[in-house]
Order: sequence, then structure tokens, then C-alpha cells
Amino acid sequence: MKPLLLALTAITVPLTPAAQPALGWGPCDNGMECATITVPLDWQHPDGRAVTLALGRLKATGPSQGTVLVNYGGPGAPGIKIMGTGVLSPGTQPFAQLRQHMDIVTWDPRGYGQGGASMPTIDWSCLKTLPHNGPPTPPSSPAGFTQLATSNAAAANACRAQDPALFDHMDTLANVRDMDAIRQALGQSRLNLYMGSYGGVYGQSYADLYPDRVRTMVIDGSGDHGGDFDRVQDAIARDNVLRLHRFSDWCAAEVTCALHGQDVAQVAASALDDWNSKVALAGRLIHSDHADFPQLAADLAKAARGDTSAFPAPGMGYPVSECHEWPAPRSLADLRASIARLHRVDPVLGAAGTMIPFTLACVGWPATVDNPPRPLPGGLPPLLAVGSWGDFPATERVVSRVPGSGSVYHDGGGHELYATGNACVIALVDKYFLTGAPPKAVC
Repeated sequence: MKPLLLALTAITVPLTPAAQPALGWGPCDNGMECATITVPLDWQHPDGRAVTLALGRLKATGPSQGTVLVNYGGPGAPGIKIMGTGVLSPGTQPFAQLRQHMDIVTWDPRGYGQGGASMPTIDWSCLKTLPHNGPPTPPSSPAGFTQLATSNAAAANACRAQDPALFDHMDTLANVRDMDAIRQALGQSRLNLYMGSYGGVYGQSYADLYPDRVRTMVIDGSGDHGGDFDRVQDAIARDNVLRLHRFSDWCAAEVTCALHGQDVAQVAASALDDWNSKVALAGRLIHSDHADFPQLAADLAKAARGDTSAFPAPGMGYPVSECHEWPAPRSLADLRASIARLHRVDPVLGAAGTMIPFTLACVGWPATVDNPPRPLPGGLPPLLAVGSWGDFPATERVVSRVPGSGSVYHDGGGHELYATGNACVIALVDKYFLTGAPPKAVC
């Protein structure tokens, strides 16, 4: 099996969706309205097989000034379930004030299931055949690299065999074209977009294909899909250095820290000497806050005594979309060069703290990178970045390339701050959606 190769050219020609019949909104669970639309399974062949997308709406309670289209990331998170049941923010509805003036619409992305209502879907228990419970460990030999490609391909093809056409068209580009079909079905000339977590990749790709159809866009805790891949990984590694410094500084000042008086970076580097533990530490540093630091210090102290159970391998999703968007290592030499370069940037976490672990799952995956990272086009309206201290840097780098854009920084933990109910963030984001003027603020 050949390793995944970066496509030489990206598909950049927008495809205009066919006209949709009027949406038949009807009541569904939790006070929402639901409807469906049909879209081509393969947007390059619009007259072929169709996919049914399930849409959910919080209808404006007053005169509507437009529509906000919401994606919660994943990729593939079931938007209707999350919005209707408040999964991310139990007991509150982040859009409660905004829906007095705007319709709030979400959808269940194609193919995933997971509680979503769009059809058809794939049964993802097929991925249980993967030999790795989390991101793969970097192979140490050419034979190991070949074996990684073989095992990834075997698992992917077991899933693909259920519905090859669906499997091949669950990527971000397909979802972006679905988003534009939703726009047209809603009768909107331009969209307001709330794109959380991996939804930020959807948003950046939508802006790339349809820049004139974006009115406003909030990117909340997302990755940077707008720059050279290697340089983006270098930037992530530098972010990790700063995150570890923040934790180390806290520990140096806090006498109750379990590592007080020690070189925290040295402890982490020696105690977490395996790949998955370092990946886990990177994740904890991104999402933690000062309130979490005492436990993190205690866990690192325990790891220094030989017990790394507090740093298990993080779970892997279904890279059926990601393998179309991020280049995987082409060879063992390519992988080793990336690991060496990133170790020079971040001697503690190195490549384990970047996207490299997750792209290893794409080695041998039956997909091509047809939506690689690339700069956003000119002419976009001002965007808004939202993020906690851990996930803000990459998000802010995305919008900083668009003139006039703004940001809302939260000097604390959390992820998808608007969707999880941060009141300060909600007020600022709502005002941006209504006025189009992005703030530069700290929450």
C-alpha cells in the first residue's frame, strides 16, 4: 500500500447547488424545528445518488435579521442533538439571546451517525480492527512504516466496503458544498457562521470556496488550515513551549505544587518518555487552567515515579475527513525529518504535541489530500476568533490574515467557549453577528 500523497492541485472551483424545494419545517425534540434537504452524494456528479441531510432550527422569536449556521466540529458531531439537548452547555442555550433576532440553524453532517439523523451512515465499529488505541506510534523502521500503512488501510477498507461512495465523500469539501446547499435552501444570499473546533476547518474551507457568501464567521477554538503545513506545526510546537512555561511558572510560585522547586520541563521530558503520554500531556495543557494545575502536577509527580496511567493514549475519531485535509508523512525519512525539526522547537513534547500523531493515522488511508491547507482568499469580511488561553493562538492566527478581524481571548481553560456557555463570550459574539463589527476583547 502506498503512503498517502499530497495532491498537486486543490479543487477550488465552486459548485453551485441545485435549487431546493421549500423547507418543510416541523416540530422535533426539545423545542426545535427540523427539516431535511437532499444533496448530491458526489458533488462532481450532481445528477447521481443523493444524501439526505437533517437540519435543525431555533426559529427567531422576533423579526429575523438573517441566519447563523452552526457546526460543532468533531468532525461529524450531530448538530441537532447538541443544540437541542444542550450537550455542551447543560441547562443553558448559548443562542437564547441571539435567536431573538436571528434564526439559528445546524445540521447533522453526512455519513457519521453518532446520534445524527442524516442518511445514509456508516457503522464505525469497523475501526475496531485498528491495532492502535489512539494515534499510532511512529514506526522505527521502513518495515514498520509499511506495516502502519497496511493496518490503517485494512481498517479503512473494512469501513469503506459498507458504502464506498459515501466513505469517499465525507470530507470537508463535501460538507462545505452541503453548507452552501443549506444556504440556498434557507433563501440566504450570505451566511453567518459559527464554526466550533474542527468546524473551523469547515469554515475556512467555505470561505475559500465562497468568499462572497460569508457575512460573518466566528471560529471558536479551531486549528489553522490556512498556512504551510510544516510552518503550522512549528507554530503549534512554539505554542506548547509557552503552555508548559505557564504551568512551570505557576508551579514555581505555588508552594503546594507537587513539583515545586523542580525543573518541571525536565520532569515531564524524562517521566513521559513514550509517544502517547506526550500526546496526552499536550492535550491537557491545551484544555487545562490554573484550577487544573494542581492535579496535573500531582499526575506528573506520579509519572516520575513510574506510573503514567494519568496520561493514557487519547481516543481517535474517524479520520475519514481529516485524511483529505492534512498531509501524512510520505515515508519514514519524511516522518523522521519532521520529528527532528519539531524536537528542536520543543524539546519536551516535540512532534507529539502537534498534528503529526494524528496524520500517522492517514498513512495508507485510501484518500487523497484534495483540500490541503492554503491561505484564505482576499475580499473576506472581518472574522472573529474566540479561544481560551490554550486554544486561542492557532485560531487567532487564522483570522489575523483577514484585515479588520477581531478576537475574544479568555485567560482560562475551556473549549468552544460560546457553545459551552461563557457569558462574556456570548455577549460579544452575539453583538458581532448582529453588527458585523468584530471586537478585540478579553473575557
